[in-house]
Amino acid sequence: MRVCRWLVATLLVLPRAATASSAVEYPDNGPAQLSRGGAWLATASDPIAGYYNPAALATQPSGVGLGLNVAMQKICFTRRGPGGGEIGPSPGLEATGATYAEACNTERANVVPSLAGVWRASEKLGVGLTITPPSSYGRVLWPDLVSTDARQAPIPAPQRYLSLEVQGTILWPTLAVGYSITEDVHVGAGFVAGIALLRLQSMSMGNVQQTNPRDEFINDSKSLVEAKDLFIPGGVASVLVELSENLDVAAWFRASDAIRAKGDLEVVAGYYTQGGVRSTQCTTAGQADCAQTTRSKEQVGEDGASVTLSIPMELRVGARWHVPRAAASGLARERQRVDPHPTRDPLRDDVYDIELDLTWANNSAADVAKIRFAEGINVLGAAGTVPTNADRPTGYRDSYGARLGGQWNALRDRAALRLGTWVETSAVPDDHLTVTGVPALRGGVAGGLVFRVARTDLELGYMRAWNAGLDNGGDGKLKAIAGSGSDDNRSYHAVNGGKVKQSAHVFSLGGVVRF
Repeated sequence: MRVCRWLVATLLVLPRAATASSAVEYPDNGPAQLSRGGAWLATASDPIAGYYNPAALATQPSGVGLGLNVAMQKICFTRRGPGGGEIGPSPGLEATGATYAEACNTERANVVPSLAGVWRASEKLGVGLTITPPSSYGRVLWPDLVSTDARQAPIPAPQRYLSLEVQGTILWPTLAVGYSITEDVHVGAGFVAGIALLRLQSMSMGNVQQTNPRDEFINDSKSLVEAKDLFIPGGVASVLVELSENLDVAAWFRASDAIRAKGDLEVVAGYYTQGGVRSTQCTTAGQADCAQTTRSKEQVGEDGASVTLSIPMELRVGARWHVPRAAASGLARERQRVDPHPTRDPLRDDVYDIELDLTWANNSAADVAKIRFAEGINVLGAAGTVPTNADRPTGYRDSYGARLGGQWNALRDRAALRLGTWVETSAVPDDHLTVTGVPALRGGVAGGLVFRVARTDLELGYMRAWNAGLDNGGDGKLKAIAGSGSDDNRSYHAVNGGKVKQSAHVFSLGGVVRF
């Protein structure tokens, strides 16, 4: 029986959606970090340090922090053929002038929460529990049909072989400790027990022809994978050194096991009619001109699909220059929070600070996404079975970044202004561009405010993220999955030719209560 690789199309979206590496993140969770452009490593004055710098737990009072990032991104893809020529969803429609226009994602606002707490157990020991997701832009939803000027009816979307939907819940619950070796040297480590819930949709082709390497929508199928991994072990470690009255330095390292998600798959075969609109769902066996749905769990039982994605290691180093205030006296001192152990509190103790952080992400370790299926999954409405091995390269490469930010404490122990900026190198070559994230040369500018009321800090932040985009001139390398017609069950032409661009706004708000 001929091998049919309908579900493998999800490979084109998985590496960008679920690896949770810095390639598809912005810096960082929490209003303080975001509004400083991510330059926060050596500052680390909030409970979220349990994940981002556990050594700093030994310098904080007990407290709880909650943050909400509201990310709004726009990704637009312009499909082109080799040499930059216009192409369409089928040779027939292309001949009538119905070619692909620019398409953009349809859902653009997502809420990304984080929660953290720290207990100052003694003068030298702090313990923290942090629940934080990757600082990603969240769900990415794309249309399956788009409008064109050439005809009144919409046509199949240009990015459908790359992605229709990427939705995932990835969390990094972290139990961490920080310990002060001396008054000025602090070390910390945390155990991460991650979870991942993934939902991924895209299209694949039916039959392909070497003599006419073009898109052909009539035999397209929509594929869906839903998978989960409820235990992803990993760890973080850091050191924080107060070198002088003015200078602090820090380093942070993260390593993790891969996401090894298991779940089920679904294929809708015959998704489009001859006219390029959605087919109706078949209701009886043998019914013609309708779409048939294959569910793996009905044929092979639960967990017919598995997804293994590497989580790149990350390293950050930072230096913070700060100017302390003179000790308060009289009524001002009486109004300040009194901590049972020594603590670092920029809003209370400093005039201003400025920090520079450098970052590295080992994205090249995630250069292959491993996708495996159970044997004997027969696709209804199409010849063949789903393959057992459907691994795919991603094109990822290591990325490097710099973050610069600071805080000016306008009113001591009352209010402060934060500013920051960041930049990071491209993590993927242009010929591997996709539409679920744009890890091109990118960066952002940010700002924020913090107000202190008694023992509570109220924080606001905003970041405008910019992106240089990716453009391969129509000569991409990612091919569609094909049910038949080629030896490797892939299209003879790339389906990611063209250019992609991204822009984003991220708003952040939250609060920290210290006891």
